[in-house]
Amino acid sequence: MILYLSSTQHTNLLDFTGWYDTDSTTPIKKMVGSFVLKQFIIYDMRNFSHFTEVVLDRMAFGDSDTEFAEAIEEFLTMYSPRITVIYEELAQDSPFFRALLDSGVGNIVCGTEIEEIQREISECLSEQGMIRYHPKKRTKKAEGSKRYRFDCKNIDIAILSSQPRMGATTTAIGFSSWLSAVGASVCYVEENQSGILSMMAADYEMEQEEDGWRLDGVYYGTAPLSQPVNFIIHDFGYMADPKAALENSHMLLLVCGTKPYEIEHSMRLLKRLENADAYILCPFTHESVRNDYTDIFQSDFHTVLFLEYQPELTDGMSNAKSYKAMVTKYIARGSPGVRERLTHFPQMQLCDAMK
Repeated sequence: MILYLSSTQHTNLLDFTGWYDTDSTTPIKKMVGSFVLKQFIIYDMRNFSHFTEVVLDRMAFGDSDTEFAEAIEEFLTMYSPRITVIYEELAQDSPFFRALLDSGVGNIVCGTEIEEIQREISECLSEQGMIRYHPKKRTKKAEGSKRYRFDCKNIDIAILSSQPRMGATTTAIGFSSWLSAVGASVCYVEENQSGILSMMAADYEMEQEEDGWRLDGVYYGTAPLSQPVNFIIHDFGYMADPKAALENSHMLLLVCGTKPYEIEHSMRLLKRLENADAYILCPFTHESVRNDYTDIFQSDFHTVLFLEYQPELTDGMSNAKSYKAMVTKYIARGSPGVRERLTHFPQMQLCDAMK
């Protein structure tokens, strides 16, 4: 769900998406006028805390550039949507552009022609967001400084989402990055049609290896590496029929939405996989309602975890605690910081569950 704060000059700027339709999977709430961002955050944002995307038209705000950037940083401390800033003709070498990156915003629309602006908006509102810029990582948890020993071999982890644009790819890449950072060998496999790998290869200047690329220790490709690794992350995204893809998986992760318009899709997926052991990962869920959704989604087979805001595609540290919880049983005894008795997640038997 998208909240668009617009000036009168740009009131129709998102019309091309077609998401104002009542049956849209990503509905847009548009507010037109003049705003002060810090005041909006304090007095109004609480009414929109369930929105997953916030688009800010810079022309709609009376804040100075410094005040605007500071307010965004405060915004992301209090709430967890992904932010897109629209500022036509903004130069990439300007102090304000740098301030946006430092505040944690990487979705910046600064084109001048309408076709270019629409392309940039589409990129920002895609599942992976705009990856050409590299915003400052706002959170780097201490968990990421620890390293562990993994003795497991080719553990296949399938990641699916309850509907398109739910964040499966962002989760899969973030999880892969965290695993590599804490000592695991990892292979990310693109099993969907998002085309994220070709964009990442160019924007991150990834190193070519075999038929794929390598970045920060993670191998990225459309098929697993020829040599064994600890973990193979299969990014399936949304699938109309997920069962065939899960037959050989050791672990199942389901990215499910908790917004009112997402619940139907989430419950449909969980019903189809009700007898399959899985982690249910819920992004953009306000802390005040997390217990409610745990009660709704949790079962004897399903364990619910909540994902925090991930400011950059390859930032695995934002959700280090959840990622570690899912792989604790694979951490070898004697690794630094690991208790003698490990908490085990029930052994998955997806093949039997799918029959």
